[in-house]
This record gives sequence, C-alpha cells and structure tokens, in this order.
Amino acid sequence: MKKIAFLLFGLMLGMTVYTQAQSNDSLIGTWDIVVEDTPQGNVNVHLTIERIDGKLKAKFKQAGSNQETSISNISEQDNGITMYFFAEGYDLYMTVRPAEEDTVSGYLVDQFPVKGKRIKS
Repeated sequence: MKKIAFLLFGLMLGMTVYTQAQSNDSLIGTWDIVVEDTPQGNVNVHLTIERIDGKLKAKFKQAGSNQETSISNISEQDNGITMYFFAEGYDLYMTVRPAEEDTVSGYLVDQFPVKGKRIKS
C-alpha cells in the first residue's frame, strides 16, 4: 500500500512539474524588452529564452551592443519566471510573465516596470 501511495505521489509531482514547464514554454523565443524608469532612463534589451535539457536558459544584450549578459538562475512559477543575473555591479532579478499574445510584462527588482514584444524572425 505504501508503494502505491508513493508511486501516485511521484506521478502527481511529475505531472505538476511537466505542466508548469509547459506553461512557461510560451516565453521561449527572443524578446524586445524595455525596462522603464530606471536611474539611466528606459533601458532596451533583447532577451533570448530557450529550453535546453528540460531547463530554461536565458541571456540578454542591450540593444545596439554585442555584450551579452547570461542569466545565472531561472526560477519557474505557474504564471511566469524570475531570472537572476549580475549587471552594473549589482545582483539583480527580473520577473517576466506572458501578457497578451506575443507580449510580456513584469518587473526588474520589483520596482521598475518591464514590457516586451516577441521579435519574430
């Protein structure tokens, strides 16, 4: 009986993780992101999100620049993702969630609004 209960628990946990991963797959792609009202003004970056070996990976570069910033960690939630990275001498995080079709919204360090549109290739 314990084996059956453990097996059912494992199956339910696996389905939850799979469903969560699927819901965030809509974020996979390249995005034109604007971080609004920062001390440097509005900052425009191109964010690329991909799923490799079952995990989300991301990187971004400021528009007009070739310097890339890698995301050190991505935390997936039911309604979006939180990306952790180091930039401008600070450890930062940015939340992004799907908004309307081919758009995202969120916040940089829960303070600066983030809006973006998918870049179609």
